[in-house]
Amino acid sequence: MTMRGGSSCLDADANSRARHELKYLVSYPEYLALRHRLKYVLRQDSHSLDDQGYNVRSLYFDDMEDSDMFSKQAGLLNRQKIRIRIYNYSDQVIKLEKKSRLNNMIKKEAIQISRPEYEAILARDFQFLRETGTQTSLMFYAEFKRSLLRPKVLVDYTREAYMSPYMGIRITFDKALRAGTTKDLFATDQIMLRAMEKTMMIMEVKYDLFLPDHLAGLLHVVSRGKTALSKYVMCRELNPAWL
Repeated sequence: MTMRGGSSCLDADANSRARHELKYLVSYPEYLALRHRLKYVLRQDSHSLDDQGYNVRSLYFDDMEDSDMFSKQAGLLNRQKIRIRIYNYSDQVIKLEKKSRLNNMIKKEAIQISRPEYEAILARDFQFLRETGTQTSLMFYAEFKRSLLRPKVLVDYTREAYMSPYMGIRITFDKALRAGTTKDLFATDQIMLRAMEKTMMIMEVKYDLFLPDHLAGLLHVVSRGKTALSKYVMCRELNPAWL
């Protein structure tokens, strides 16, 4: 298996800083205890539609050898994912993203694309990325052309997010994880396959330099400890035809 080399990427929303990311598998009772406490110390993401959060839907890409999936399954410290992401099933904001990880540190690089540009990528027409001419768009152009990336699986879930500008803190609960049966981001009538039990969810904790003691203490509620779960891999493993 050949692993793709990943260039260093930047997270514009985090002022181009590498960030820590911790993941936990939490039960519903643990979630209730955590969210009750978090509401007193963090504010809920302003993009939330209600107290349950908002919908996140991503179309993940990989090469012909599934290098990104297998690098995750093998537990490699240096790995990446490329995806197109939308929110609440809308085409008002469509992001082309590359997420890279080195151990517990993550960086993201993203550009916003239009609905026609999304359709162009699915048709394997990447010329607009080259013509845009920015460092980020050229990086994506090179990734698609060099690695022959193809859409692999649609991942859908509800995200409940809490945040603070201090240390770039963001704590999220990803609920109702499902995989689409098509690879169309905007198909709302497709059958969805459940990828996780209703009583379980993934909590992600992101921060810049360190997590304050009053928040680190909350994590003791979680009985399972840190995990290396990947929503992309979990959804791909649901259907052998995707592998």
